Amino acid sequence: MKRFGIRAASLALAVLVGLSPAASASIALGDELHGGSVSLAPGSGLTEQVFWSNSKSDLRTERYITYSPTDGVYPVVVYGDKLLSRQDLAAMAKSLEAQGLRVVGGINGDFFDLLTGNTLGVIISDGALRTTSGGYSAVGFRADGTAFIGRPDLAVTATFGGSTMRITDVNKTRTAADGKHEGGLYLYTDEYSATTQHTSAGYDVILTPVTTGLGETVDVDLDVTDPEEAPRDGEPEETDSAPEETGSDHEGDTDSVAADSQSLEGESAEGTREVDEVTGSLVLTDRLTVGGRLVCTVDQVLESEKSIQIPQGKLVLTVNKQNNQWLLGQVSALKPGDQVSIDVTAADSRWEDVVTAIGGYYKIVTNGQVGPQTDSTANPRTAIGIKADGSVLFYAIDGRQSGYSVGASLTQVAQRLIELGCVTALCLDGGGSTTMTVTQPDASAMSILGSPSDGRPRAVSNGIFLVSERKPTGELDHYYVTPYDSVVLSGAQVPLKATPVDENGYAFSDSGTVSWSIRNGDGIVDVDGVFTAGSESGTTQVTAASGRAEGTASVTVVKTPDTISVTNQTTGAPVTALALDPQEQLDLTAGAVWKKISLASQDTCYLWSADPAVGTVDENGLFTAGAKSATGNLTVSAGGAYVTIPVTVAGHIRTLNPFETAGDLTALTGSDTALVNPETSGDLVRYGKQSVRVDYNAGQTGSASLTAALPIPTGDHYLSMWVYGDGSGNTLTATMTDAAGTASDVVLSTLDFTGWKHLTAALPAGTTALQGLSVVHGGGEKAIGTLYLDQFTTSTEELTDEMAPSVSVSAEKGVLTAYVSDNVDKEFDKSAVTLTLDGKAVDFTWSTSDGKLTYTLPASDSKLHRLTVTAVDQSGNVGRGSYNLLPVTQETPPEEGEPGQGAEGEGGGTVTTSQSPFVDMTAHWADLYTTYLYDMGVVQGVESAAGLLFQPDKNITRGEFALMVARWMGLDLTAYADMALPFADLDATPVWCVDAMKAMYAEGILKGSLDNGVLMGRATASISRAEAMTILGRIQGKGYVSQPLTFSDAATVPAWSLSYVESLVGQGIISGYDNLLRPNDSVTRAEVVKMLFYLL
Repeated sequence: MKRFGIRAASLALAVLVGLSPAASASIALGDELHGGSVSLAPGSGLTEQVFWSNSKSDLRTERYITYSPTDGVYPVVVYGDKLLSRQDLAAMAKSLEAQGLRVVGGINGDFFDLLTGNTLGVIISDGALRTTSGGYSAVGFRADGTAFIGRPDLAVTATFGGSTMRITDVNKTRTAADGKHEGGLYLYTDEYSATTQHTSAGYDVILTPVTTGLGETVDVDLDVTDPEEAPRDGEPEETDSAPEETGSDHEGDTDSVAADSQSLEGESAEGTREVDEVTGSLVLTDRLTVGGRLVCTVDQVLESEKSIQIPQGKLVLTVNKQNNQWLLGQVSALKPGDQVSIDVTAADSRWEDVVTAIGGYYKIVTNGQVGPQTDSTANPRTAIGIKADGSVLFYAIDGRQSGYSVGASLTQVAQRLIELGCVTALCLDGGGSTTMTVTQPDASAMSILGSPSDGRPRAVSNGIFLVSERKPTGELDHYYVTPYDSVVLSGAQVPLKATPVDENGYAFSDSGTVSWSIRNGDGIVDVDGVFTAGSESGTTQVTAASGRAEGTASVTVVKTPDTISVTNQTTGAPVTALALDPQEQLDLTAGAVWKKISLASQDTCYLWSADPAVGTVDENGLFTAGAKSATGNLTVSAGGAYVTIPVTVAGHIRTLNPFETAGDLTALTGSDTALVNPETSGDLVRYGKQSVRVDYNAGQTGSASLTAALPIPTGDHYLSMWVYGDGSGNTLTATMTDAAGTASDVVLSTLDFTGWKHLTAALPAGTTALQGLSVVHGGGEKAIGTLYLDQFTTSTEELTDEMAPSVSVSAEKGVLTAYVSDNVDKEFDKSAVTLTLDGKAVDFTWSTSDGKLTYTLPASDSKLHRLTVTAVDQSGNVGRGSYNLLPVTQETPPEEGEPGQGAEGEGGGTVTTSQSPFVDMTAHWADLYTTYLYDMGVVQGVESAAGLLFQPDKNITRGEFALMVARWMGLDLTAYADMALPFADLDATPVWCVDAMKAMYAEGILKGSLDNGVLMGRATASISRAEAMTILGRIQGKGYVSQPLTFSDAATVPAWSLSYVESLVGQGIISGYDNLLRPNDSVTRAEVVKMLFYLL
């Protein structure tokens, strides 16, 4: 009958806790959203519930274990190796499992001192008193598992030397009678710590328990001596500094309520109860027990300066030397062999029956009412409550985590426990200490539930656990259905699993057939346990049964979510916009959130639709982009909620070959009819600083050919290149091959144009490589000619991109940040981005996904520095942005005639103080730039009696300009000394600039000018602004952003200079003044140094 009764009770509990309560509201916590329960062991079950707090617009997540006293399942208090040791609940649980016990569940325990590890309240385990109560309430469990909450009010006394004296505390930090602390006698057992932890002098008495007569009862009638009232011959006059006693459990002290142990700074316990006498019957024991007497003999009496070891199996009676002299005399007078009797009594005799107890700092429910302790701050909380029927709730609510659980105040926890039927409750340590652990039926070890607010379980001084001594029986009692608590979107499928569990809470294997059914709610479940949610919101109970055994899972169905989001199925990255190549496929997945809860769903739960122009999408979220560039929207909806994703379909461009290096040129091989050579003349380069020159002769065979070895990227359908035509009328063709090596020719264009032109041709299906190029003679007069080729690219559709990337640069708190974006290229590899500091490349941190560059700025050295970020897109377009690191700045208006400012961060209208080497640059707007270029060795100045002069406002000559630019480029002028210049006025060229002019001419930068058909260098003549900008444009390379001129005098810019001027204006290097560019005016030396600086 007993066996049957236990099984029946277990089955009934399994059925009851398996049912999630109907959706309702909690006055304490808010609207109940969902929840579920599971049987853990006979008489023990776990419930998890989530609420929506309307006041905080956030979630609260609670868990509690309901325990009804049952044979073989009981509570235990656990701590580390010693009372002062700290462990997290996982380590504590493992220590129980190592003893062969099954951990049903557990929560963290009492508040403790973070500095010492001392628990504030009482601990009783295995019937032995481990620490005294400190005047706080506690929960006590009897041997039969029944519990009560009250104040232990323990009195501990020591009788020796003819007197009985109060022991202030057991296994708590010893104090001195210093006016701030009580002092007195303290007692330590070997469970306290390895040592007494003392830091000051005192007397330590080593005691050995007497083991004879154990279990006998002795009647005692002892008067307790107050050391303050005892004779004190020769004792110094006492001071009235006794600490004021606190009220019961800090009643009504709501302002001092602590969330957890971290908030308990300065809190102190009251110590043991003060009594005048000890009377009654006590049981002789060999350990400290409530209602017991422990008789000991003295081993040693030590006068110690600090901490001593606590011998195994022994006790230490101790007193600080800063104490009452009579008391010190009593202790120091003890001798080995003397007897010391230690008595433990309680005002409430119920504590004599307690085998397990743990203290709590706040009593929050009394006689079914809130109080006496309350507060109004939401925090993680841990509590123990006792219901009217005697069952016990081990309760935890997580907190400090928006979107999961914000926690609750003491008042709300008390109200919630009353809602759950508790008539008395105690709050344990909370905050980061709040942790719950359980062993699920199908697990062999415990696991942490929820999410501790510290991010991981905190190491605490103790915890209280339910453990089971029961062993597996292998007889089916009920089913553990998982997941037992789900929140899903309408139409979602949830695979459920029914695991057989025996009467003692152990899962086992069983080949029996399980039938599935819907107990209530909307939805269907198939024979395999796959539940499909219905179309309406509500809670559905799904039951698995076999014979009399059954188990239930709760599924909360949501029809209309609050939000819907879309992510990339492969990477998991959120998708808020799509930019795809034509015909590109992307597998998407949708997710929904309701009340900050992520709903379980499948892609088929949503309605997917797309504008036809941008592509198609199937019911599983597989999106296929259209064949052509377009813009539109993708929409995902469910239950009236929806999200719209903007979609851009745009072809990409890939660089096939930029022809910037000698290695690039090896991709093209000349022949007898077509010679291939590099070309660096700026006018004959489309991108960068080099192109390919092809000198061909198609007259002998009717065509001139060169071979190529350029693989075509998979998925690209077009080949493009820039060609500088010769107007010959011949035809340019490309030879393509497929994977089988089959060749086919594609016509690129008729060469009926001169200058640069972008040519594009569709590739034959299956093309894998560009094998060659040919010029086919059309029968005209020009069978011989020259072409220039640059920037070969491939693309997914016919595209021409001449827009430079956008580069924005800023600096804050010592970090330079740049963002790079482009109208065609979706992202940039790090290799396409460079960062220079004063013209020299430096390394940086690059994020490809968001096009972000970061760089830690160098420490200030009171000098000007320039940082420039350059990005090159796949089409060869170059974007740049710069930032100037300025010394101490002074705000002043810009000087009239000053060249334009550069990009953001380049100090429009600011000058800086510097240590200029030039005596004529004081307070000049170009002072900083001349100093910078002087330090670089670009400018040197002119010696004078007054000192070194720069002559900033003097018009610069062509020779001076050539020398300045050659130095800025870092050219070795001696390497050009043997070169001959073709200028007719070479004899008039100053010797100091001859090599510079040779270098500039050799590099194709300086070309001279015709004077009546004679080429002149005119080294001593002033150079115009247009000429200077042309030369600077040539040294920079091609592909930078270009901007149409809007100046009032734009029409006066010479045609041969226009492209260079537009580029420098587009980059912000030149901006003019008063809407005038003055291209034909002479340029001053100061203007040139600033141009060179901003060119960096």
